[in-house]
Amino acid sequence: MGKDSMTAEERIVAAINLQPVDRIVCAPIIEQYAGQFAGLTNKEYMTDWDKAMAAVQKVWETYPVWDCNSWMLCGRFASVAHKCGPGQMRLPGEGLDDNAQYQIIEFEAMNREDYAIIKEQSFDEYRLTFLERCHKTSREEVLAGLKESARLRADEIARTLARGQSSCYGFIIGTFPFEAFSIMRSLEKFYKDMFQMGGELEEVLTKATKDLLASAIPAIKATGVNRVFVGGVRGCGQFISLKHFERFVWPNLKYFLTTLIENDIVPILHYDGDWTKNLEYFLELPKGKFVLELDSATDMFKAHDILKDHCAIMGDVSASLFTVASPSELDEYAKKLITTFRKSGASLIYSSGCNVPINAKHENVKAFFDAVEKYGRFD
Repeated sequence: MGKDSMTAEERIVAAINLQPVDRIVCAPIIEQYAGQFAGLTNKEYMTDWDKAMAAVQKVWETYPVWDCNSWMLCGRFASVAHKCGPGQMRLPGEGLDDNAQYQIIEFEAMNREDYAIIKEQSFDEYRLTFLERCHKTSREEVLAGLKESARLRADEIARTLARGQSSCYGFIIGTFPFEAFSIMRSLEKFYKDMFQMGGELEEVLTKATKDLLASAIPAIKATGVNRVFVGGVRGCGQFISLKHFERFVWPNLKYFLTTLIENDIVPILHYDGDWTKNLEYFLELPKGKFVLELDSATDMFKAHDILKDHCAIMGDVSASLFTVASPSELDEYAKKLITTFRKSGASLIYSSGCNVPINAKHENVKAFFDAVEKYGRFD
């Protein structure tokens, strides 16, 4: 077993900056699996904060090579989920089995007339309106939930740093306006807007992007961590044509990400879905200033070939490798992934493809972490 010569924070900063590291950054999104590992029901994990945090601690104590925490429970925890969660939430024990995974229910909470609220007021104002409608609650309850979520986020960061981990990000923007509208309106309705509203929708997207930047930048800086989660899936080539990507997504997304970078903020692009057709666009962003995180739907090795000299790439051990494969099959993929990046000198942040599933096999999770020592040391 090798010995670390860098701290967890030094390692992720170097990886993002495309500089040498002692070993690969290990940053799986542990999520609800932590509760299963600790012997909790998912209801306990989602409703008892101290038990949930102890479960995360237990995973780290068992696998201390996990040096970068890429999971934040704060926005989906029971005390805030029904006030300001990312969508209408169904939690374990609430119409679901106590050990079921939570669910986010998408429905048309936003109508076409609501774009006027964004044009006349702001995107932030409309997000509060959306949360009121989505959770069928009051503005006061939404604001109380957001305050509680911020308190829990600060606690998660403090616990992460206290055990010697780095925090992958201190703030979760959620989704960029194009993606957010597709959730608020529902996918079908929003894509109709894209075709039927044209330039009017472009105007709203541009204003929403600027509004989001104005509120997000100070909120990110307040956490003390200059890395931020930016989610995306429905703007990729799996869902829309490159023609529509170039019109409705990329101009504002490029401006949004570039502005964050200019403010010394590192966007961690958590991009689910297949972005293979869109990979070359990311070459237009500043080199060594962002992370592209992929979930196994995108061709990870094509991403390596295109972007290996331009940005750190995060991922991408798939859910199927954690759940239905054997430990040796997971190990085989991890070896291929890690050695591909090692041989080229590219910057890999070794992670799960999106979340480690709640039903991951414990022996496969062990194989995931074991691969860091087997294949991931550079010293």
